[in-house]
Amino acid sequence: MKAKETLITLAALAAIGVVSFLAYRYETKPQLAFCNMCARPVHAGTAFRVEVNGKTEVACCPRCGMHFLMTGSAAARAWATDLNTGEPIAADAASYNAGGDVQYCATGEQPVERRPEGVSVRAFDRCLPTVVAFKTREEAEAYQRQHGGKVLNYAQVMASVREQ
Repeated sequence: MKAKETLITLAALAAIGVVSFLAYRYETKPQLAFCNMCARPVHAGTAFRVEVNGKTEVACCPRCGMHFLMTGSAAARAWATDLNTGEPIAADAASYNAGGDVQYCATGEQPVERRPEGVSVRAFDRCLPTVVAFKTREEAEAYQRQHGGKVLNYAQVMASVREQ
C-alpha cells in the first residue's frame, strides 16, 4: 500500500514538473523594443516616435529620434513622450530639457571602461547630452531646477542635436 501511494505521488510530481516546464517554455514573453538608431532598449518615459511611410519608427530618446529625422527620412509626424506622464506629445509642441544630470539611455554605461587589452574611452554617445520632453514649459523648468540643463523648444533642441 505504501509503495502504491509513493508511486502515485512521484507520478503526480513528474506530471506537475512537465506541465510547469512546458508552460514556462512556451509562455509569451513581452518583446522589448529597441531603438532604431543606437540599439538600446526603449524606455516608456523617454521614447520618441516618428511616422515614416505609414510605419512608426521608435527611438529610445528625443535625441536619437531627432538624429533619425536628420537622416533625410520623409517623416509625416513625430511624437515625444512626456517624462512625467508617459503620454505622447506632438514633438513640435513639447518643451525639452537638454543636458540634465540624469542619463536615461546610458544607465550603467561608464564613459571609461578598463579592459585587459587597455582602457576604452567613449568619445561619442548619440544619446548624450540627455534630452527629455515635457508637455509644458513649466514642467521642463521644474525639471531644470532639480537636474540642471537648458529648457528648449523644438527648433532649439533640433539645432542643438544638429550641432553635435
